[in-house]
Formats: sequence, C-alpha cells, structure tokens
Amino acid sequence: MKKKTKGLIIALSSIMAVLLTVGVLAVLVNNHGDDYEDEIPKTATVTHHELETVKAVGRGLYDKDGKLYTIKGVNFGGWLIQEGWMSVNSLGPALNEDGSYVSINYEGTVEEYEKVYQEELEQALLDNPNLTKEQVDELWDVYYKSYCKEEDFVNIKNIGMNTIRLPMWYRTFMEGPDDNLVMKEDAFELVDWFLEMAKKYDLKVILDMHGVVGGQSGHEHSGTRDRDFWTTEIYITQMCELWKNIASHYKNERSDLADTILAYDLVNEPAYQGHYTEKLQWDVMDRLYDSIREVDKDHVISIEGCWHFNNLPDPKDYDWENVLYQYHIYNWDYHNIDNDTFYTYHWLTFALNDYNVPKYIGEFTFFDQKDEWVKYLNIYDERGFGWTLWTYKTVCVGWWDSSWGIYVNKMYLKDEQLKLDVRTATYEEIYAEWSRQGTSESYNNTGLLKEALTEYFTLESSN
Repeated sequence: MKKKTKGLIIALSSIMAVLLTVGVLAVLVNNHGDDYEDEIPKTATVTHHELETVKAVGRGLYDKDGKLYTIKGVNFGGWLIQEGWMSVNSLGPALNEDGSYVSINYEGTVEEYEKVYQEELEQALLDNPNLTKEQVDELWDVYYKSYCKEEDFVNIKNIGMNTIRLPMWYRTFMEGPDDNLVMKEDAFELVDWFLEMAKKYDLKVILDMHGVVGGQSGHEHSGTRDRDFWTTEIYITQMCELWKNIASHYKNERSDLADTILAYDLVNEPAYQGHYTEKLQWDVMDRLYDSIREVDKDHVISIEGCWHFNNLPDPKDYDWENVLYQYHIYNWDYHNIDNDTFYTYHWLTFALNDYNVPKYIGEFTFFDQKDEWVKYLNIYDERGFGWTLWTYKTVCVGWWDSSWGIYVNKMYLKDEQLKLDVRTATYEEIYAEWSRQGTSESYNNTGLLKEALTEYFTLESSN
C-alpha cells in the first residue's frame, strides 16, 4: 500500500472516530424501558418455575441464588462441527487453474486448502474407497474421544474462565435425509458427556446450534454451502422439533445437567445470503423460541444478531422473556481501522438499541494485538458484556503461533508435506492422525493469546 493512500485511510479513520464519538454523545436516543437500570445490580430476585437455572433479569444474568453471573469464557470449536482452516483434516490443497498451489511459502509449506464443510467432510469419508461404513463410524468415535477430554475442562477452569460455548450442528442429534430427519438413538451421548465434565469443574455451557438443516448462511462454519433454512418450511419445522427435543431432554431425562446449561443459542450468525439479521430471521427465531418455551420456561435463550447491535428487535415485540442478546464482533480490517474507531461505531449502534436485556459477545478476536486483548476484555467487563472468545484450540500448518486458539497444534508441514486428505487416506493414516488430537499430545499454549489471558486474569484477581 502506498504511503499516501495509507495516510489518507488513517486520516479518514481519525475523522470517523471523532464524528462517531460526537454522535454517541449527541444522539442519546436509547430505547430504554421504564425498568431500565444504568448499573447492573450485583444481586437480583430470580423466579424459578421447575429448573434452578441461570436467569436473565434486566441487563444481568443471575445464578439460582440471585448472584450476578458474568460470562467469561471460550468456544470449543472444531469438535462437533469442523472448519478446515482450524482442523488437521483437508479436502486437498487449494490449486490454481494450472494445478500449482495457490499459496506456498519459502519453506515449502502449503498454506491454503480447500474449504472443509462438515457435510462434505462426512461425505468424503463415506466415499473414500479405502474405508467401509463401519470403519468411518469407528474413526469418528476415535476423533470425538481424542479431540475433547477431561483435561480440556481442567485447562479452561485453570485459565480463570467460567463458561464454554459449544458449537453443534443438527446432525449431532439427527440422521436421515434433510427433508425427513429423525433423532438418533444416541442423540445426546456426546453433549451429555460434555455437560457432565463441565458440571464436574463448575463450568456453565452455552449450547450453540452452529449449523442448522438447510444452512443459515452458506459459510464454512455452518456445515453446508446451502442457505435454504430461512425460506424452507420443512427445515424450520424440523429445527423447531429438534430444539424442543433438546429442551425436553434436559428438563426431564437429564435434569441433573439443567443448571450446567447457561443458555440455548438458537442459530449461529443468522445472516441470510451474507446480509444482516432482519425480520425474516427474527420471525423464524421466534418460532424456535416458542418451541423451547413449550417445554422449558426456565432456561435463558440466546438470540444472535449480525453484525451490529441494532440488528435485533425490541424483545417486547415478540414477547421474548429471559433472553440473552448475542453479537459477534470481528474487526477484519484492523491493520487500517484501529479498534477504537471500530468499536466507537459499534457503541453508537448499541446506543440506538440498548434494550433491557443482557448482552454477550459470543465470538471475537484481536488477532496478534496482545495489548488490545487485555484492553478490550476489560472494556467488555466495564460495559457488562459477557464474552466467549473464538476459540479453545486450532492448528497452524507451520512452526509459527496462531492467535485464533489458546492451544495451537503447530504441524510443521514443509517441503510440500500436506494435511491429511480424508478423500484418499487409509484407515490407518486417519486413525493415527485423529487419535493424537488430545490437547496435551499435539497442542501447546505458549502463544500470544495465552499470554494475554494470563495478564487479563492476573489483573482481574488483583482488583
């Protein structure tokens, strides 16, 4: 980038920051109800119907004893639904038209691979000529038991966190064709175990439906390239039934785990065709909300808005109660737009729609800016926002660190060594790779993100 252009961008950013700051001070048109409180009380009176769970009261979350509960946690991505960039698995390297690698560095490390959608990953394994269906099932069992272990809950607790957001997708619980899904016989086996471990270490869990039938956005993290969920009645009906089944299971069959569940997170990043969360999504999420409320009046329901604070409605318009409003904030252009400018804009949109409900930053990153991590975690706290960073563990194809994970598997691939290609690998090759995905076996936490969290929690404990 030429210096002149960069200077212009910085100047415009500074001007924007000033204008937005003035705007925040001048607008003062917050949509506050009569019951709105500027300060979030440390205690509140909570009413339970049948389950003693965390409750939303005004702008705060409160445990069963009425004590303020502030979410400080992490996402456990990559376990129940994968994305290629943070996985040891691949569907082959990204290639140019001439067959050459799209990205390969001076060490011979191939840095770019085809996107891995969970749906395509699972199909590739089934289509792999080296594998039988029984072997595929065995391998998934190996992966689930290797990638997430009891040690991970110990790690999260020891860091100082109190909450885990668990990304799931509909096929965690269901099987069959998308237009005729049924619940699996062992539908809750993995999630039950995860909740049991969380309960053992006094951690709360947000159950996040990261990928829905038909796809909510077409992005890699939704599990499918499709984005038909919002406009297909059979898909909406099936997701309503799934959420009702989940809520019923943890109210009736496993009520011992009910208090470990902090919230039901209806749909991850509900942005239709890459746009924002709008009335189309509000109406569908209202149906999902109602399905849970048919059987469960107690659990908090998390409703997400993309990508700004003003993209969710007044909860009173839908008669939503005991809800948590969730946002994901990523300053992708942080090299050109500093975080102060970026967040000043978001505080402005927040001022326009500061409804009397708890707010939660469900995903975010500050990339390789350690000081910004510490600074903005404290700002989240000051504003009363809960937070779960993305994510607990990730991979790096080379020797370098990645700020996308507290724990990083540095794969040291060079001289054109490639990630595991599940389309062609043998049973033995996949078994060997998947069986060593335990955190203490292949991941380390010596990077920037761990340093930033250590500094943040050390400062917090001293206050």
